[in-house]
Amino acid sequence: MMELPLWALLAPAAVFLLGCFLLARRASGLRIAAAVLCGAAASALVWNALWQAAFLRPTLRLAGSSTSCRVAVLKAGEYVDETHLRAEVRLLEVGGGKLIFPVTVTLSGLPECSPGDLLEGRVELFEADSTGISDGAPLRGSAAEEMEVVGHSANPRYAFAALQQTLGQRLYGRFEREIGAVAAAICVGDKTHLSYRIQENYRAAGVSHLLVVSGLHLGLVVKAVGSLLPRRRLLRGLLLGGAVLAFMALTGFTVSVLRAGVMVLLAVIAPMCSESADPLTSLGTAAFLLTAFNPAAAADIGLLLSISSVLGLLAGSDAYRDYLARRAQEKRENGWRQRLLGLVVTPLSATLATMPVLTAIGGGISVFSVAVNLIAVPVTTPVVILGLLAALFAKLPLLIIPERACALCCGLLIRFLNGLTGWVAGLPFGLVYLRGTYALAVVLCGLGLLWLSTRLRTAHLRRVLLAGTAALVFFATALGALLGRGTVRAAAVGYTQQPAIVVTQGSRAAVFWRGGQVNRSAVERYLKSHGIRQIELLVNCSDTSAAGFWEGYLPERQIETKQIVIGEQLKLLDSLRLTISRQAEGVLFWIESPGCRLLFATGKTDLTALAQPDIFFSGTQLPQGLTEGQVLVSGQEADWVEGCPLALLRGEEPTVWLRPAAGTMKLLGVE
Repeated sequence: MMELPLWALLAPAAVFLLGCFLLARRASGLRIAAAVLCGAAASALVWNALWQAAFLRPTLRLAGSSTSCRVAVLKAGEYVDETHLRAEVRLLEVGGGKLIFPVTVTLSGLPECSPGDLLEGRVELFEADSTGISDGAPLRGSAAEEMEVVGHSANPRYAFAALQQTLGQRLYGRFEREIGAVAAAICVGDKTHLSYRIQENYRAAGVSHLLVVSGLHLGLVVKAVGSLLPRRRLLRGLLLGGAVLAFMALTGFTVSVLRAGVMVLLAVIAPMCSESADPLTSLGTAAFLLTAFNPAAAADIGLLLSISSVLGLLAGSDAYRDYLARRAQEKRENGWRQRLLGLVVTPLSATLATMPVLTAIGGGISVFSVAVNLIAVPVTTPVVILGLLAALFAKLPLLIIPERACALCCGLLIRFLNGLTGWVAGLPFGLVYLRGTYALAVVLCGLGLLWLSTRLRTAHLRRVLLAGTAALVFFATALGALLGRGTVRAAAVGYTQQPAIVVTQGSRAAVFWRGGQVNRSAVERYLKSHGIRQIELLVNCSDTSAAGFWEGYLPERQIETKQIVIGEQLKLLDSLRLTISRQAEGVLFWIESPGCRLLFATGKTDLTALAQPDIFFSGTQLPQGLTEGQVLVSGQEADWVEGCPLALLRGEEPTVWLRPAAGTMKLLGVE
């Protein structure tokens, strides 16, 4: 999951303080409310500082160390080689000392194990990125030696994790690969087997939330269990609460499930106390509890999408009820238009509410989201119920006929979902990618005007405001395209020590391929997120063949390493100049623009007698004689990074933004 930029959190914080200031200027009752809000904000800042001092900083001090550890396996992942796998574990002891707060760590190089197994051995620990911190896993690592299984934990959490893995494996093995992977993800939250293509198809269709167990799935389970329970209020509430907690534990206490679980639990407890649960209060309580245990979760994309979608649903349903109430007052009958609006208001509200978050992270917004959700969400109900029954009945010989019937129906429905999302993903211009401060400002202004139109009582004024909103969005989009015309972006994209370099201008791109097949998904995602459908130039800088990697893009021109001529110069995207120079043990790639010289290299290179670059994109080795310029580091850090005396700028996808016509340059996405 991509990281949410800090300014996206500072903007709502500034709006919050401004609102408190405006409240304080009004009546005394509002002044008290403003004081309470400011006090809550101050308490949150103090709590965040205490959490960092007591947990985060001591935990991050373990990074860069190699020490003996004792861990408990939480979730076993995929194999990294024939005998070792990657797993999510709980770090219990370090150097013989027991940790007060166990830490979640992603470890690779582990022997075959299952949830709950206790392992001991020497582990090398590293600091995870900010996304890992918000997910509650601030460290990653690898086994420095063969770790030994020394026991098994009796903690019920690991028993539920083992049950999730077992049910997921049953579903995955019951169907063909793609159907089984989707069944395991939708029914029990096991996303281990999901392919990149399936995830991209569901995301392009606007229904990626179906692959993440959330309030939708929890609500289906609660309804199914509730229909079997007695009507006694106390007994029914206790059994429903137990079912909710069991399902939360089964699906791994993910952020979306925790948010939904807290809201459902409050809704279950309220009738036991002869009260009714307020949705906004329940949502606020869930957000408070989640961020209290991990304040960094406030920047977690999953939590933000979950909360924003619920707020959108609540706002949309309130606006629809007000609309129907006005029609009732006017004694007007509801026709097919009103019924159609009732169908689309839920997916449309959720889509609009999540647009600011998706814009802030540069994610894609599906044009077909509303239509596909109207079809896919009702299908999800039988998929979840039938899939769970098929997984539970799989090892019971007496129930083989019901199990096969449930599995058959579940598989057919998932095949339909996969076919629908695959077809929609193949449609042109199905995803719209918005990013940056300008796009976020336009989205917020448009949504603000749209919300204001729902508050107006006069139909004529609503139509005028809606027309003005559409005109604003149209002219803002045209202005953004005009301002961005002629700009060039050069970004380091990939997960390895040698990320690929992708240069884009408008809808055109040039890719300098480094890092092998492991970087392909990252480059494809980057190209799609920038609306690139054609690679103008592909330069294969690696020793392995790139044939077959880009079947969906079909590069107009491709250059292999062995074809590189000494000192060859090429015109790059009309406004840049590319110079490729081979040395004894490596190759230098210079990208020159007025006012800026970029460089990246493969192999061992030497710049002692050459001009210095302004920006160097890092790789496995640092060129000898590099004494000036800034070094952009991304992907996995190489060994030379730790002792490098040059200025290092880190980022997930560090980007150099160029305007060749003006000779200007700036850096994006770096710390």
